[in-house]
Amino acid sequence: MAVSSIVSIFAAEKRYSIPPVCKLLASPVLNPLYDAKAESQINAWCAEFLKLQPGSEKAVFVQESRLGLLAAYVYPTIPYEKIVPVGKFFAWYFLADDILDSPEISSSDMRNVTTAYKMVLKGKFDEATLPVKNPELLRQMKMLSEVLEELFLHIVDESGRFVDALTKVLDMFEIESSWLRKQIIPNLDTYLWLREITSGVAPCFALIDGLLQLRLEERGVLDHPLIRKVEEIGTHHIALHNDMISFRKEWAKGYYLNAVPILASNCKCGLNEAIGKVASMVEDVEKDFAQTKHEIVSSGLAMKQGVMDYVNGIEVWMAGNVEWAWTSARYHGIGWIPPPEKSATFQL
Repeated sequence: MAVSSIVSIFAAEKRYSIPPVCKLLASPVLNPLYDAKAESQINAWCAEFLKLQPGSEKAVFVQESRLGLLAAYVYPTIPYEKIVPVGKFFAWYFLADDILDSPEISSSDMRNVTTAYKMVLKGKFDEATLPVKNPELLRQMKMLSEVLEELFLHIVDESGRFVDALTKVLDMFEIESSWLRKQIIPNLDTYLWLREITSGVAPCFALIDGLLQLRLEERGVLDHPLIRKVEEIGTHHIALHNDMISFRKEWAKGYYLNAVPILASNCKCGLNEAIGKVASMVEDVEKDFAQTKHEIVSSGLAMKQGVMDYVNGIEVWMAGNVEWAWTSARYHGIGWIPPPEKSATFQL
């Protein structure tokens, strides 16, 4: 099915509803140390990163998006001194994603920018400036470099797991950009293979390990099949739920690499049926998570140091991501009032 065919089918329905999910996960808890001061610092960083005028529509949108709040939901036990650098890193993650998604960036510029970001991740800022000539991008890269310097003071990443995972995300951004330019509609399995990485979840799971200093790689835990499985489940849950929530915003920009239109294309179904299928997939992975968590406990793997901290951390990430996504104006626009039941009907 061509992109134009999906556009016609979706235009005929116009309205769609997202049903409530996240029924089997632990209730999200906000880090009690996250306060107005922390949020203000992160918002100020975002404003400087994008050079926003105070009170402008874009500045209000970024402020109401509450990008730093996600850090407080998904890492609810970290101390105050870690919250702000993690929140700034998350803010960069979202803002850089928006920049790299822009149709104004050519494929060669995309390659240069992602190459430069990968150098910044490795602490090679001076080398990173060579392929990038745009002064604004250079300024933003410098700001990222400073955030990473601060972040690395608070995490243990001796194996380079966090940096390696984030490097893979940047690599896949190039592939994703190529697919968008060529209007390639993959099958669902191929899309999920791409989305597992472009969702950016792997570096965030690495941060669970690094922030809590669990040293799971040293303990030989990360290669265990059940740990790999619970990571895969958590990644699919976060990616699929984000696709449901972000669908309206992405569709308005002509961005169709999302599970909803891809399912509609693969299954030749309408908008609401596609949304329902994605919601069912989210519920199925929640059941898989509960079952896998039970297997981790019954197998004795849970007795190994740090294992349950990590497994519970992934569950917290899944639930916290849902909570934040329904709170943030990023997917819903300025003035958004979150529905208490985390379910709503939207106009396409």
